[in-house]
Formats: sequence, C-alpha cells, structure tokens
Amino acid sequence: MTKPIPDLTPYTAAPEAEMLGLTPLAVGWLDKRDPFPTAVPTAALLLHLLPFCLENNVVYPWPRPQPCPLCGKVIPPTDEPEGGRYVPGKGEIRVIGEEDIFAAPSLIYHYVAAHNYQPPAEFIAAVLHGPQPNTAEYTALLRSLK
Repeated sequence: MTKPIPDLTPYTAAPEAEMLGLTPLAVGWLDKRDPFPTAVPTAALLLHLLPFCLENNVVYPWPRPQPCPLCGKVIPPTDEPEGGRYVPGKGEIRVIGEEDIFAAPSLIYHYVAAHNYQPPAEFIAAVLHGPQPNTAEYTALLRSLK
C-alpha cells in the first residue's frame, strides 16, 4: 500500500487522472502514526460501503492483500451473504460523488467497521447517495477506469 495521504487531497497515483482528465480525491489512506477522525459508523454507512469494497468492484488490484496499517493484521477474506467476496487490502476502489470521485483502499471498510474511522462527509454522502455498485451508471464508470 502507499504511504498515508490526507483526506480530500488529490490522489495523484490515479491512472484515470490522465485517461479521463480528472483527479480523484484521496480518502482513507491511513497510518497508525497519524491521527484520524473517529465516530461509531451508522448501519447505513456500513451497508452501503461494503459493496464498493467487494473484489469485483476493486478498480486497481494489488498482487496480494496488504495488512491493515492500523492493527497490522492481514484481514481474512469473507464471502458476503448478498453475494460477492470481500478481500480487504486487495486494491483500490472508487466512489462517485455529485462533483467528485474518491479513491480509497479496499481496506476502508475495515477501517470504518473495526477502527471507527470517520471518512469525510462528502465521501459518506457519495457512498449513501451516489451511483451504487452493480448499477449501469457505476459499472460504466468502472469500465472506463480498467
């Protein structure tokens, strides 16, 4: 995984910046040495965030799962009841907001669920109200990024 990046700063490692002419904003590139905002996550946030992090929605997969930089564990994969497989630390995800696109590690679900990481409000709004995984709009965006 890459080094920590402050939330809502341009994510310059994104290949789509050149391809699409846009630079995603970084969210959730954490390190245990740096403080981060915390709050108990809502059930709605957890419910809507997980599908973005499933293996079939990872945009840029990494060769092997990375350990959580907060607890040091390699989180085991899980098969989700709704379908899909969550492989934490296996790559990057994209979340589409009204005006921005966000780049996050797939470990973000673990950060929120296990470490109470509170992503920025803009990211949460995009997760809850933006295009959802497995919809035509979201799938079209993912295809343009792969």
